[in-house]
Order: sequence, then C-alpha cells, then structure tokens
Amino acid sequence: MGIVRRNRAFLITAALILVIGAALFGGVVAVRVFAAAGATPAAALPAPASYNSVSSFGMTGYAPLKLTPTAETPSFITSRLQEQRPLVLLVYCEGAADDMEMLSYFNSVKAQFGADSSFMSFEARKTTELGDTLQQLRVSNPPILAVIRGSGEVAQLYTGWIGRQVMEQVVADAVRGL
Repeated sequence: MGIVRRNRAFLITAALILVIGAALFGGVVAVRVFAAAGATPAAALPAPASYNSVSSFGMTGYAPLKLTPTAETPSFITSRLQEQRPLVLLVYCEGAADDMEMLSYFNSVKAQFGADSSFMSFEARKTTELGDTLQQLRVSNPPILAVIRGSGEVAQLYTGWIGRQVMEQVVADAVRGL
C-alpha cells in the first residue's frame, strides 16, 4: 500500500480528470442527439442532371438527350434538324494541345463523312453562337463532342479527350443510324 499512499494526490487528480472528461463527452453527445432529433431535414431541390462528366466513355448510363429547336437555337442547327441530317458538333479550347489534336481528328473525320453529316466546330469563346444548344445538351466544359442524329436524339456526347478511331466509329454509327 505504500505506492498508493505515495501517489494518492496523482490518483485523485487522474480520477477527477476522467470523471470530468466523461461528463463533458456525455454532455456533448446529449446536445448533438437532441439537436439532431429536433432538426427537420431540408428538402433537396431537384437539379437537372449535368452531363459535364460524361468523359471519354460517352454517355453510358445517362438518360437519353434530345435536341429540340427553340427560339434560341441558331438557324444553322435548326435547318439541319429539319432536313433530318446528322450533326457533329465540336467545342474546343484554342491552344490546348489535346483540344487541337481533337480538332485535327475532327477535320479528318469531316473529310470522310462530310457528305452524309453536318460538321461544326466552335472555339470555346465563341459558344454564344450556339444559342441554347449547350444548355439542352447540359454541358459547358470543353472539349465537347456531340453526335446528334437527324431526329435530334443525341447519339453520343463526350466531354473529354477522345481519339480519332473512337470519333470515326461514333460518327459512322450515327450516319448509319445506329
């Protein structure tokens, strides 16, 4: 018992610290429980799905999109849709190496399928010329490649870098109606 008697002051202090700590912890837990019980969760506002993250895999798993001409849709897009002509749209950033590479692929694919589809490319600073097209596609981050069937249905949408072979295949599928 000599050790206990010698360390009596220390043991009393340690026990007091433990009791006060447990009381404080219990008080904090009780306050949080009562606060959570009394709070009503805020209703989340339904946000339209953003397709900005469709990436290099296209829009697999996303709800289908359709481009419907409105008063804000430019006439060069509306006329193509009225003709039931497929539309391939590229939005890129001038000077960005990957975007410029995609533009060269786009021009190559345009040379192959230009007779069967309408190809349009826009520098990101000039997207105001597209009216509400990007809003309908629910995208805003270039690079953007949209392949739209003549009916206005979006066959594929990419918001990331894609290679020439993927671009060729997607456009070929859209031209064939796949």
